[in-house]
Amino acid sequence: MKSLIFSFFLCCSLFAFGQKTITATLQKQDSLRVDEFVDVDNFGALYVIQNNILIKRKDAKEWQYNNFQFGKITSVDILNPLKITLFYEDFNTVIVLDNTLNEIKRTDFNVITEFKNLAAATTANDRNLWVFDTNTQQLEVYNYVQQKTPIQNLPISEKFITLKSNYNFCRVLTETTMYLYNIYGSLLSQKNLEGVTDFDMTNEEIIFLKDKQLYYSVNNEFYLINLPSDRIAIKQFSLHDDILYIYDGIVLYQFQLKKPTKE
Repeated sequence: MKSLIFSFFLCCSLFAFGQKTITATLQKQDSLRVDEFVDVDNFGALYVIQNNILIKRKDAKEWQYNNFQFGKITSVDILNPLKITLFYEDFNTVIVLDNTLNEIKRTDFNVITEFKNLAAATTANDRNLWVFDTNTQQLEVYNYVQQKTPIQNLPISEKFITLKSNYNFCRVLTETTMYLYNIYGSLLSQKNLEGVTDFDMTNEEIIFLKDKQLYYSVNNEFYLINLPSDRIAIKQFSLHDDILYIYDGIVLYQFQLKKPTKE
């Protein structure tokens, strides 16, 4: 049933619904001077990057992870706070961390039997990763314990921008299209979608960034998000438990989205 919902969901045109809006009500704002806001996990811990160090903060405690030999941190996926996926694109390496930012597993994709040149790596189910291999232009499911690739999808011809995932579904954004896959390797849908530069997702909701504005999508409908001020610069953003986080480089804003009601 969820697969059918996802498939129909992306068959709609995003910006054909631009006249519909939802309100974002400011709940909290905190000064935050970091290089990058990552996200807030299910337990309320805050993750940021400062001086290429991953930092986790919860209550009065702080944990750090750094590995300068691999260059700049490309992405951090905290979908599973017990198995955090850390990706270093420059050195083609993925590191899985535990909840105190200690290493669980390190995978150098330069030296594995099936060489891959990754543009992205995020958390999948079990001991798997969603990875995008630029050599083949394919989204794959990679088991980092067995060092095997149980699932490979057909190549994507457009220029890759980013991907976001949960345990069983992955969305790939290119310059022109968004693709939706499930963990079994099935392409559920694809949609012409130009101008979107980033997005975040939960199981059934998506937040899109286009032309410095955020759009919310659920149940086949799309809405422009009305923020209290048009002066908020969107450097990073995330959606978590109906809370929209926006970081402008100085302040971390926390908004409650007023969800649309079914007519």
